[in-house]
Amino acid sequence: METKRLKFPKKWRLKLRKDFKGLVQFGEAVQDEFFVIIYRKNGLEYSRFGISIKKKFGKAVKRNRARRWIKECVRQNISFIPQGYDFLVITRKRFSELFEKLNYYKCCEDLLELLKRVNNEKNSTINH
Repeated sequence: METKRLKFPKKWRLKLRKDFKGLVQFGEAVQDEFFVIIYRKNGLEYSRFGISIKKKFGKAVKRNRARRWIKECVRQNISFIPQGYDFLVITRKRFSELFEKLNYYKCCEDLLELLKRVNNEKNSTINH
């Protein structure tokens, strides 16, 4: 029996420096104790994601685990995430301090809550 490898598709990734710069310069932000999410419309039918984790977060193993958690959360919950946006997910100091005590599900729940706020803010600006 062959199993299909589940991936984070390349089209969902923010790669270009100009995309990151435009996002930081012109994007809006939402934040909580673990993450800051900067977002901006991208004119595409799908959303793209960038992940930023400072070296102060910890050694590469820890940073890569956090990055994998964020990507997996996005991949599994893409239907709940607003489409047509670029997102930059930035981890905060509190996340690195509590990372060893957290699990994937708490991280994902927190991230989805923030993305839900992006959706709510988007809808509130349309209605007013």
